[in-house]
Amino acid sequence: MTRPDRSRKTLQIIRLGLPVAVFAFVVGCGYRFSGAPGDNPYPPDIKTIVLESAVNNTTVTGIETELTNELRQEFALGSGLTPVRSEGDVILKTIISSYIDTPSTYKADGKELTRIGVLRVDCSLHRTAKNKVLWQKELSASYPYNVTDTISETLSNRRRAISKMIKDVTPRIHRSMYDNF
Repeated sequence: MTRPDRSRKTLQIIRLGLPVAVFAFVVGCGYRFSGAPGDNPYPPDIKTIVLESAVNNTTVTGIETELTNELRQEFALGSGLTPVRSEGDVILKTIISSYIDTPSTYKADGKELTRIGVLRVDCSLHRTAKNKVLWQKELSASYPYNVTDTISETLSNRRRAISKMIKDVTPRIHRSMYDNF
């Protein structure tokens, strides 16, 4: 056997062996991407969830409706719990506790160039029958947006940033609730 043939065989072994080794490691270490379709982390008596309308404790109007709609869409896609309008086994309560804008960058002349919006949401899951809190979490999301010379355009940029924050925090609420049971 010549040296180039040995190098080719070594490369072939590496090409075939490396994926097998990675697969064996991932399977062997207990890592998993998610539960099986039938897995449900909730107690067996919890099957339905009421998603209450979010409460907005900020001065930004309309974001409670957007958050509520995103949550309803998220839970409708599947969570192990069936969303219902009333008389569910548990109730998810969400409160938009704050929204803060902070200046981020400035132009050379001292004018603001960007701001970062920070949205904080308090969530809790209550058992309907006993009004017992089963899960509670505070989550936040942030997103930068451009400040322009016109107030309407800046407010429009801020509103788009808030929408992105809501789209970011919604699956995190759902996943955190699912993971903590």
